Amino acid sequence: MSRRALLRGMGAMTLAAASTSFLSACGGGGGAANTAAANARVKLPTHVPYAGVTPDLPAGEHLLPGFYRYPENLVTAIKDKPGAGAGKVSILVDTFTPVPPPLSGNAYWQALNDRIGADLAFNMVPDSDYSTKVTATIAGGDLPDMVMLPSWTPDLPGVLRAKFADLTPYLSGDAVKEYPFLANIPEFCWRPMIANGGIHGLPTPRASIGEIMFVRDDLVAARSLNPKPANHAEFVELCQGLTDAKAGRWALGDTGLGGGGALLFLLESFGVPNGWAEKNGKFTNAVETEEYTEALAALVAMVEKGLFHPDTFSATFQQGRDWFGTGKIAMKVDGYAAWDILLGTYPGIDVGGLLAPAQDGGGDGRHFTGKGSFAVTGIKKGDEKRVRQLLAIANWMAAPFGTTEHLFRKFGVDGVDHTMSAGLPALTGTGETNVKIPMQYLVDQPAILGPGDRTVVDKQYAFHKEVAPLLVPDPTVGLYSPVNASKGSVLSKALNNARSEIVRGNQPVSGWADVVRQWKQNGGDQVRGEFEKAHAQQ
Repeated sequence: MSRRALLRGMGAMTLAAASTSFLSACGGGGGAANTAAANARVKLPTHVPYAGVTPDLPAGEHLLPGFYRYPENLVTAIKDKPGAGAGKVSILVDTFTPVPPPLSGNAYWQALNDRIGADLAFNMVPDSDYSTKVTATIAGGDLPDMVMLPSWTPDLPGVLRAKFADLTPYLSGDAVKEYPFLANIPEFCWRPMIANGGIHGLPTPRASIGEIMFVRDDLVAARSLNPKPANHAEFVELCQGLTDAKAGRWALGDTGLGGGGALLFLLESFGVPNGWAEKNGKFTNAVETEEYTEALAALVAMVEKGLFHPDTFSATFQQGRDWFGTGKIAMKVDGYAAWDILLGTYPGIDVGGLLAPAQDGGGDGRHFTGKGSFAVTGIKKGDEKRVRQLLAIANWMAAPFGTTEHLFRKFGVDGVDHTMSAGLPALTGTGETNVKIPMQYLVDQPAILGPGDRTVVDKQYAFHKEVAPLLVPDPTVGLYSPVNASKGSVLSKALNNARSEIVRGNQPVSGWADVVRQWKQNGGDQVRGEFEKAHAQQ
């Protein structure tokens, strides 16, 4: 399974025994210090929202602000060079786009270093190779100053405690106000940074809405289909209307066996818990519920009806996006940020979001809350001066929309890397090549909608507003289970393998009960008990 597939699976919690918090549920190497009681005592960074720009569409609880264009008068928020005196700053980070030209041939990178006042030495590793690179780097003795650590990093709490700085003295409570753009990041995004009784990383902020079932609204309209199915039966009818195998078109292209996909949507529709359910201190895993079995059976039925692309089980993540963009499939579950990516990559398409309806049509739809951070950025251990220098650079990288720092970070130099029209920047050919340094995977501003075409931003905002009150949280976020830490991946693999056999038609749905029974005996019940104990200690 690819790193991104694992991240999507964890975010969706369809891998039922997967880690529930990037740090608090990782390996046992975190030791006794990494307990629910110790982590519960940590004071999160005080949230001080940036008030320097007024959105066109206001923010709300779980609702992102929307912007149609950049303000006419941008604010230069950081007067001094934040990295002055830092010298060389080595950085290891993942990238999902082609690696840009090196410093010697990249005017944007050179301008970035000049603005920061330091030599930012980025080691940008393609995603396909990042697992190998970051694992070898951690095992070696010479760490970069800043490292993007994926959630699957083995024994992440122990790694952070042993090799990276404890940021609690610098960021806990009001201390974070020295770094106002880190203080602008919501508490929701900081919670996964808690481990070993402290703050042990910087977040790459993500919205609570998590993943969305994207729909090619233009294809739905062209076939005069119902764009808002009120129950599961109507959803299947929509899928059937979008499927024409002879014409090379199908409704879907991802069952969700590696995380997310159609299974995520069906779990939401059938009322399955987001990973776990908690009632009066007692925990029930999603896979134990009747609704989970019903959703699994519904997925099998949809596969049997031929509603999925015939290469679904072998497709890569990018192939799925290409199928969606070219109309070979009409629906795809992806991260919320993919809305803009899809529109930008495949011009002329119309994209919308679909809320999972209650499967029987009764009550409101549901949507699983996502994680607050894409990954964890570790700061190398050093003296206070060095740590503060690195935090000042991170603060610059998190400068929000409405600042000159943000515009430069995203689009480079006006007239060279981008041109501006009606308040909207567009990358030039030079910018498309050079402005690809993936700082957004180290730290970033909180998520926003836009800036962009007003019709698109309004459509995104309306969907987010519809979903916001219907979010279903995972009650184990922030809780620690030693057994889940040590055996969770093995338990998840067994569930995944069995589910794959069922969805592919090699085993009956009726066999799922035995799979769950085995999961409970092999450690699932122990995980439950430990989560219940941790919950009681909160």
